[in-house]
Amino acid sequence: MNKLTYSLSALLALAFAALPLQAKANTGVLVFGGTGQLGAEIVMDLRDAGEDVTVFVRPTSDRSQLEPLGVSFVTGDVLTEADVEAALKAGPFRVVVDALARDGDTKPDFYIDSMRYISKWAQVTGVSQVILHGSVGAGLSRPVYPDERWDVMGPTITAKDYGERHLMESGAPYTIIRNLVLLPAEIKESGVAAITTDQSKRGVVTRDGLARLTIVCLDNPSCINEIYHAYDEEVEPPGRYKQIMEEFKKASN
Repeated sequence: MNKLTYSLSALLALAFAALPLQAKANTGVLVFGGTGQLGAEIVMDLRDAGEDVTVFVRPTSDRSQLEPLGVSFVTGDVLTEADVEAALKAGPFRVVVDALARDGDTKPDFYIDSMRYISKWAQVTGVSQVILHGSVGAGLSRPVYPDERWDVMGPTITAKDYGERHLMESGAPYTIIRNLVLLPAEIKESGVAAITTDQSKRGVVTRDGLARLTIVCLDNPSCINEIYHAYDEEVEPPGRYKQIMEEFKKASN
């Protein structure tokens, strides 16, 4: 290859490489649940990847961890459809990430209604991908969840299952990443956290691992309209988390 040909090829390569970046410059990522422990990890990774990030927050949400990152905020109640509609229309957004979580005393319908509104307005506004963080036990993975723990978690997981259905039926392109046991924020991934379409797979995973896997699936055509289970086989769960995993293993035998 002579110098002239190389120069022209290099210029063409740079021009084509710039096209996705130009497209990204006009769109951003909207994150629900971004002030939570998982959501904050996802927002940090998105910003590290150069993404323009907007976080949907409640008026009372603590933004102190995210403000230094240079993110934008939209304020509202995710259970008020008009607020979700306004947030999506404030874009344009090409990707929506749902990392919402609520304490156990919150009504499980939270996961149904929030995803009903998010998926509806994501589809209406032309979002190209909704990434939902869900729970093992939903959908076809119900058989791998032991009955002993279902008595406690069943209502919440059932609600998350309905939320998944709303998303899948909305027409918005989706990626669902389920986790079984999410470890405390201070525990970091081994570097080999992974996702699989095998809905019988279960294991522990860290928050930073889930965040990294979210970035792996961002704008990734192979992740569109897929359901994954996340796990990290190299992380040793501490204390009660190890006991929980032992309960799951016994239930499967």
